[in-house]
Amino acid sequence: MSRRLIAAIVVLAASGCLSSPVVAPAPLAFHAPKPPAQATQIVALALANAGFLVTQSDSGGTALRANRTAAYNGNQDYVRCRYPNGSGAAANRATTLIVLFRAKPDTTGSNVTIGGNVTTSYPAYQGTAMEIAPNDTDCVSNGVIERQLEAALR
Repeated sequence: MSRRLIAAIVVLAASGCLSSPVVAPAPLAFHAPKPPAQATQIVALALANAGFLVTQSDSGGTALRANRTAAYNGNQDYVRCRYPNGSGAAANRATTLIVLFRAKPDTTGSNVTIGGNVTTSYPAYQGTAMEIAPNDTDCVSNGVIERQLEAALR
């Protein structure tokens, strides 16, 4: 085999192992026919039922922050990650999905925004040569929980 062919095979194999960055969906912004207090209650209940820890994040009671932490692909229904399932990094990752909700009054209901971010850590690798620092780029929300909340408010 020529050296050029071997080099091309090595480059192709190495590029197949590299993972591409993942992009989070834009926050949802829409009009809900429910008043802000009712919309907030509906969303708080839906998030709690999905296993999120929900806290009020404003004094008016129409903004929420919810998070759900899971290890070993436990949030896989709600996140998309750059390291594929089955990889060592995927098997050792822990994700915290944070959902931010706000409902502002409108004459016919509420103007709602729902967004989120994901913090990824790799606790099994801490203190080893393979240690990966916690970050907000390895995994992102796949938009599923945001769309579920939107559907609950329609």
